[in-house]
Amino acid sequence: MPLLKASNNTLSLPGTSQQWKDSFSFIQAADCQFGMDWVYQRNWGYDRADYNESDWSSEIKWSSSFVDTVNKMDPPPKFLIMCGDMLDAWPGKSEMSLEVRNAQYKDFIKVFDSLNIPLVCVCGNHDVGNSPTSETIQRYRTDFGDDWFTFVCDGLFCIVINSQYYEDPQHVPDIAADQEAWLDEQLAVAHQDNTNT
Repeated sequence: MPLLKASNNTLSLPGTSQQWKDSFSFIQAADCQFGMDWVYQRNWGYDRADYNESDWSSEIKWSSSFVDTVNKMDPPPKFLIMCGDMLDAWPGKSEMSLEVRNAQYKDFIKVFDSLNIPLVCVCGNHDVGNSPTSETIQRYRTDFGDDWFTFVCDGLFCIVINSQYYEDPQHVPDIAADQEAWLDEQLAVAHQDNTNT
C-alpha cells in the first residue's frame, strides 16, 4: 500500500471509521534509516569522498523482513506509523547528500509499497535536520506529506507533530509558531468533543 501523505494538516486513513468500534492494534516503528549502517561502519562517513557510493542494502533487507512480518499478522494492524528517521542522509547538507537521499527515498518507497496496511510517516531529525530550514521542511512535505496533522482511526483522534520545532526552531520560527497554534486548536477540539485521543 502506498505511503499516505497528509495534506491541509489532515490524513485520511482508509478502511477506518470516525466512530469507535472496538479495540484494534497498530504498529509504531522508527529509525529504519536507510544508509545508517554504512555510515556507522565508516565512523560517521557523511563527509567522505565516497559517500555517493554508500550502500543501504542492510536496511533494505531488514525493512523488507519487517514488512513481510507485518503482512503476516492476523488480524492485521490498522496502520503502521514510522516515527522518524526514515532516511539517513541529512537534508540540505550537500549536493552529494541530496543525491544519496533521493536514492534512499526511492528504495524506502519501494520496500514499504509492499506493506498491506497504511503507512503513516512522522519526521525526525534526519528527515528535516537538527535545525530545520524552510527548504528541508518543504522537501519533507514534498516527499512524505505534511509534517503535522491529525487523523482518526475507528474513533481514536491522533495528533502528529514535528518535534524538531521544539528542538531548534531558529530558522523557522513562523512555521514553529503555526504548528503551536494549530496544536492548541486541535487539543481544544479534542477536549470539547470528548474525543478519544
